Amino acid sequence: MMKTLLHVIARAVKRVGWPSARAGRVAVSACTVIALLLTGGFFWLHSGRAAFGTYAGEGALSFVPAWLPADVAFRYGDKLVTEDELNQHSDMLRVLYGVTTPKKEDGKAQFRKDVAKSYAVSLVLQRAAGERDISIADKQARDALTRFVSERIGEGPGAYNQFIQSLSDEGTSEKVVLNELKRRLAIAKLSDAVVGDVGKVTDKEVKQAFVRRKDSLGTPERRAISNIVVKSKDEARRVLREIRSGTSFAKVARTVSLDGSTRDKGGRLGTLSKRQLEKSYAEVAFSTDKGELFGPVKNQHGWNVGRVNKILPPKPAEFSEIKKSLAQQLRTETALERWRSWLGERIADAGIVYADNYRPADPDALPTMAPSRLSGPR
Repeated sequence: MMKTLLHVIARAVKRVGWPSARAGRVAVSACTVIALLLTGGFFWLHSGRAAFGTYAGEGALSFVPAWLPADVAFRYGDKLVTEDELNQHSDMLRVLYGVTTPKKEDGKAQFRKDVAKSYAVSLVLQRAAGERDISIADKQARDALTRFVSERIGEGPGAYNQFIQSLSDEGTSEKVVLNELKRRLAIAKLSDAVVGDVGKVTDKEVKQAFVRRKDSLGTPERRAISNIVVKSKDEARRVLREIRSGTSFAKVARTVSLDGSTRDKGGRLGTLSKRQLEKSYAEVAFSTDKGELFGPVKNQHGWNVGRVNKILPPKPAEFSEIKKSLAQQLRTETALERWRSWLGERIADAGIVYADNYRPADPDALPTMAPSRLSGPR
């Protein structure tokens, strides 16, 4: 049947000749595409196989739906990343970085695409690191995990075993986390190799940058804050009542706070500016008077009760004081631009094909998802 159909199309084209007018050529081109879809081309597209280096869903065939197996989120080269693998990646992001799935359906759809893009880019970078013979030893990754556990839970085998059990409870595993740490450490080495030496910044360049940025270079208002994180709003209210009844903030923090990085310090977060805090938390913390409690306020880590211990007013920038740090900032910006340019080219050349439910709005753009801070409401 397919052979017969091709003969019919060939005879028809031969009879009418090849149109010289642009409209005629477009019509014949459309017929050719239709013939492709009606014949073996359909099965080629459905199989996801390449022709002339192009896949369905990309390049000249971007208008064609990308047919992938039902359980596949995206394809990178010969690798098919399944939905289960991507779900494991989401679980790992939640455990290590506090990245949680939104509750609203429209938020879930965007989150799914962000996670797919994030994972796809990490695979691109992992391959690039391999091409440069960059590797991370098992011991280096395990040492990094041990430091992470010590900062978050505590030191010793007991704390480590507790963390491993929590991974199982959250649907992930020690192996998945160690592989992620290996990937992150390899990417850090890769970025150093890509960026290289950005060179020195001249005094003239620093002065010009100071003039342009003076308004934003001053020290903003900062606040010394103590904080307690709990699971529920009701529990946060109980914490407030207990502190207001006379129990010291530090004692309650050491007893109930879920934030391992501040719990043993009596809840002290440090002295922070508004932009260093998560927006929902910052709005409340920076509208509270010195010495006052605030909360309950919810952020991605849980329900928070805080106290403003000290308020430091803003301070204008002085060139002599920030010259050195501004020069370093300019070097960092140059390095970051070099890295982003290189990464953008790698992503564009990667040929990643996403399933419809996982395709980002702009597959070739740099990813917008970044791991949140590891602990606390910051």
